[in-house]
Amino acid sequence: MTLHLVGRAFDGFERSLTDQLTGLDADHRLLEIEDLQHEVVDGTLATDGRADVLMLITDWLPSLIAAGKIRTLDFAESAPDGWPDAWSPALRALQTGADGRTYGVAYHDGPMLFLYRTDLYGSATEQRGFAERFGYPLAPPTDWAQFRDQAVWFDRPAQGLRGTVQAGYPDEHNNVYDFLIHLWSRGGELITPDGGSGLDSAAAAGAIDFLQGLWHVDQVVDPAAAKWDSVTSGVHFAAGEAAMMVNWCGFAAMSADPASPTHGLVGCAPAPSVTMNAYWVLAVPAGARDPEASADLIRQLTTQDMDVRTALAGGSATRRDSWADPRVRALAPYYAVLEDAHRNSRSVPADPRWPRIAAVLNEMMRAVVEDGAGQTALAAAHAELGTVLTRTGETRTDETPAVGSRTGE
Repeated sequence: MTLHLVGRAFDGFERSLTDQLTGLDADHRLLEIEDLQHEVVDGTLATDGRADVLMLITDWLPSLIAAGKIRTLDFAESAPDGWPDAWSPALRALQTGADGRTYGVAYHDGPMLFLYRTDLYGSATEQRGFAERFGYPLAPPTDWAQFRDQAVWFDRPAQGLRGTVQAGYPDEHNNVYDFLIHLWSRGGELITPDGGSGLDSAAAAGAIDFLQGLWHVDQVVDPAAAKWDSVTSGVHFAAGEAAMMVNWCGFAAMSADPASPTHGLVGCAPAPSVTMNAYWVLAVPAGARDPEASADLIRQLTTQDMDVRTALAGGSATRRDSWADPRVRALAPYYAVLEDAHRNSRSVPADPRWPRIAAVLNEMMRAVVEDGAGQTALAAAHAELGTVLTRTGETRTDETPAVGSRTGE
């Protein structure tokens, strides 16, 4: 029986899986992220037998776990090589359910970092001009005010250079993550301690004002980026079209090709504040035709050798021993800082209602990016989020057995 793996469309995943599945009785199919979410979260892909292994973003896991759409992995006797210590705690936590059991193994890593052009930041001319205008040295920003100054300084559309890159496409991912990072950095919370909406706070207002400013006041973002998702925004940065951005660290690897216009010219530093942690895991869907075979395939795809292949193909390694591997270290500058970056990261709420919450934030950010709305969009989102949060929380609808133990326990 040929096992079917379904995941997200991305050139790096296409290359890595084509290599990794060669010689194995398995194939793969990759979908655009919106289509994958529709099929898995809203549809029946996880339950109808069409998929034996799923590649999933951690945002979706609480909802899928609550709905019984993915199976637990029992690693008591047959865990992946190096489990658990080969993975940072930050790359194990988000696939751990409220029951303490594991529902996936990390395949592709974040987190978001500050990516910048070292040739621009290291230029004596740029440093002198920036310091004369803004009164402090040009260096990777330590707060968002500095980030804005630097975006304004480098924004030169007539020269084909923009201040920064944003992924504005409303796919419930980077546009939502950008807002949450700014909310958290200002001391805000999406959900208040009493379970209500936190979008009526000064922190939320400040986050919206800042993002609206990048798009519509300072206009340091290419307007075309309103249609760019995270991958496309990374492609444009690697093409040399912007001076810096906060985005997934893996996009620095897009400059690894010697033919890239930015080859050898991309540096990585911590984000100006708290950063976002989300990553892609391999999981066994409830409808897998042979759950034990699916779990075994996940074990095979998450060894150090396979993890290194993911990195070499343009994805991001997830294992500590891969991060230390000279072949991986040579690919991109971020591997040296991943462990530290994870220590100052946060993730979306581990709430089964997240898909509905994300939809509210997605529409808010669409209005900010596309319509130039600001506080009106925030007020509408606050009201809608309050409605979502007052609904009864979802509960798991069935109990699926654990898989992964060769004894069937």
